[in-house]
Amino acid sequence: MTISPNFVPRILVIDDEPFNLEFLEMVLRQHGYRVSLANSGKMGMKLAESLQPDLILLDIMMPGETGFECATILRLSPETSEIPIIFLTALDDPKSSLKGFDAGAVDFITKPFEYREVLNRIRLHLRVARNDKLMLHYNALILKDITPEFKEDTTSFDKSSFTFPEEPRESGSYLYETVALPNRSESHLLLNFSSPQLDKEATNIIRAALSLYSGPLYRPSETFRSVGVALLKHRNSKGQDSIRVDGIHMQIDRGTDSMTVVNAGSLPAILIPVDGVTTFIEPQSGALGDLGKGLLPCSSFEMKKGSRLFIYSREMLSSFKSSGEGIKQLKKACELSDASNLKATCQAVGKALLKDTSVPDGILVAIEA
Repeated sequence: MTISPNFVPRILVIDDEPFNLEFLEMVLRQHGYRVSLANSGKMGMKLAESLQPDLILLDIMMPGETGFECATILRLSPETSEIPIIFLTALDDPKSSLKGFDAGAVDFITKPFEYREVLNRIRLHLRVARNDKLMLHYNALILKDITPEFKEDTTSFDKSSFTFPEEPRESGSYLYETVALPNRSESHLLLNFSSPQLDKEATNIIRAALSLYSGPLYRPSETFRSVGVALLKHRNSKGQDSIRVDGIHMQIDRGTDSMTVVNAGSLPAILIPVDGVTTFIEPQSGALGDLGKGLLPCSSFEMKKGSRLFIYSREMLSSFKSSGEGIKQLKKACELSDASNLKATCQAVGKALLKDTSVPDGILVAIEA
């Protein structure tokens, strides 16, 4: 009896150079893969959606849509967000690599190709992708059976972040959580909820998803997406289909003095570097919408010691006629704040936003590198 393989992966190659397409097609077919070819980013994105390949080899430098642009679009689409993307590139500088990983690539292969390296990288990432699917299924079972109460982590961040109010009250309009990561690093998540608002069960599910999908294995965009998927399943089980959630998630790596941010339809974060110009970190995408269906783009920033980041919920600007006016005042207050005391800074900036009104149902977070 002859037995056929249970799984024969399909690989989509997107490159505008005919020689590269012919070479990769020949090598991949000789080693048993199914292969599809596209000579432009536009054509490649259409094939990715219709064929659902198991992996994409994507050239960076192409006319029209570049590889960076294609990867970002593919990651945002629910139909293609899970497909691993390996960039084909002659660029080997750190900035290009960082931009590629922010766009959603899992790896780089440098031109000119060495076919054994190409095959080994492909084999590795196909196996990783299959194992990820199994792990997502396993973790979904854990989230389904989560107990009503979630044990809070008491890890300290050495006073690297403070909130206004100092002791925020529980709210259905927002959720703020921190995660202690190895090597004195940390992540921060701030979600804003419209009707229906956040309930206790959903809060526990979000915290459990953060615990499951944080750490060295996950980039901030993957953590954010996984939280959205868990929340979507919870909402569907409650029959709550119509919901808007926007938010911001960032990971600060104190070992490399860097920060990676995902902003999904939230108000702009304010980054005040220790030596430089204040930067608004604007949304890279709209609100979460379908909650997790798609991998959101992220951006990386330098975060040297002494740099500060301010994030806030919508309600913190409720005393202003417009969010634009409120953000302008917030930026001014942040820049004029005490450079030596982050806690005092956070309280002063928060009070400046209130205009002598009562404390709103919101939160301001000040984070220092």
